[in-house]
Order: sequence, then structure tokens, then C-alpha cells
Amino acid sequence: MSQSIYIEPTHIFLADVHLGGSTLMGGNYEHSLCSLINYAAKKKIQLYLLGDVFDYWMEFPAQTIRKTPFESSQTPSETTLPPLGSIVLDTLKKYNQECGPAYYILGNHDYWDAGYFTSIGCKVFDDGCKIDLDRQTVCLLHGDGLPTKKTTIHGDVISPLKRPMLHTILRSASFITLFQYFFTPIKAWSIMKSFSNFSKKKEKPAQVIIDSAYKNLIKFYDIDVIIAGHDHLARTVHSRDGQYINTGPYYENNLVLTYSKQGWVHAEWEDRKNKLVVKEKPSYAL
Repeated sequence: MSQSIYIEPTHIFLADVHLGGSTLMGGNYEHSLCSLINYAAKKKIQLYLLGDVFDYWMEFPAQTIRKTPFESSQTPSETTLPPLGSIVLDTLKKYNQECGPAYYILGNHDYWDAGYFTSIGCKVFDDGCKIDLDRQTVCLLHGDGLPTKKTTIHGDVISPLKRPMLHTILRSASFITLFQYFFTPIKAWSIMKSFSNFSKKKEKPAQVIIDSAYKNLIKFYDIDVIIAGHDHLARTVHSRDGQYINTGPYYENNLVLTYSKQGWVHAEWEDRKNKLVVKEKPSYAL
């Protein structure tokens, strides 16, 4: 039986927590994520959340809420938040206060942020961002949008990305305004949860299409590493010009991507031991 190898990274990247997406996850799932965030805070590890942390997340700014005849006519004085992840959000706020901002790339299941993630100290990006890490140029994306010839990098912001037509509509300001006008928060969250279950059953773009698109972004923008999630397939894809690393889904055994002096390593968070154990994932050239 092989011995577990533990790692103490300087950076942690995670995606696809899908908190609230299944009752099977239970309360321990949320507390486990909080223990990882607290560990990162204690060890001063930079934290990057690459989307779909929540499932679904839709904030309702006070002015958008239209009351039904059966509800109070009093207008709420602040944004109405989905009833999920409050413990995680409080823990994340504490991390931001102690360690500086966690990066948050909005995913296709938690895009409808009206400013709350920023208000608790996160650095939020709609499409993606660029960071410098030990002389490496690293691009962080969720993975639901793919780069095209129109994609540009201005400062640390990456945009725009090409998405399926339905996802483009769902992210549009016009759709969000109309949706939140016609539906109360409780009804809207119910609809979005049903849509979430439906969308998970649809086929995602072929893995080779995703890998090739990121290979082209690496080549044409002189990028060393692209990190993303979304398709729930942890892997490292090497090319002549750089590499694309998929974090894999956090909901699968608390899987994350780490960076340290040992380089890029996938690992699983063992909250009972308060440690990260190395997990090898597929790696190939393209």
C-alpha cells in the first residue's frame, strides 16, 4: 500500500464546489470547505475560486424585487441573498480580512453576483484574469467560455469569451433584469435549481475542443499556464508553449490544484487530518 504524500502549498485553486446543488452533500461538505479556507488563512496561502462554488447563486438587489399580492409591500433595504452557503461566506470574509483578497472567477452557476462577493473582500472577475506567479504568466478562467480571436487581455482582465447561445442569454443584463422583475427570489431560485439539474444532463463540448482552444490562447498571448474547471475532468495538457491545467471538481473528494516550490500538483483536502494529500491526475501532450 503506497504511503500518502502531503503538501504545503503557497497557492490553492479550486472550482466546481456546487454548494447547494445536492442534498446528498450534507452539512459536513460545507464545514469541510470552511476548514480548507481556515487552513489557507492560517498558512497565509493565496486562494483562488474558479467558479461554480454555489449552485445556483442569484442575488436580488432591492430595487429589482417586485412583490406579489400575498407578500408585504415593504421594499427590502438591501440585497436579498440565496439561502445557502452562509457559513462559507462568513469564513471567506474572515480569510479576506486576514490574508487579503481571494480571487473569484464567476462560473455559469454563480454568475448572478450583484456585488456581494466584492463586499466581503473578494476580487471578482466576470470572465477571467491574469496573474504573475514566480515569473509565470497564469490565466485563470472558469471554463464555460472559450477564447476566440476577439479575446483580449487588458491589465489583469481577460474578456470576452465565447459561450453557447443559452449561456450568453442567461448572462445578459437584459435577461437578468426581466427575470428578476417577473419572479420573486424564492420562485427564481427554484427555477434556476431546476435548470441546473437539466443543464448537468446536457453534453459538454468535446474535451479535445476545449484543450485546443486553450492551447491557442497560450500560443498567441505568450501565456505559460491556463487554469480552469467547469468540465469536471482533472488533467494537465502540455503543449510546446505552455500548459493548461484543469482543477477537477472540488465536490469529488475535495479535489484542488496546488502550487508550491514543487510546482503544480493536484491534491485532496483531508479535513480530519487538516492536510492536503497529493493525487496524480491524467497528464498528456497536445
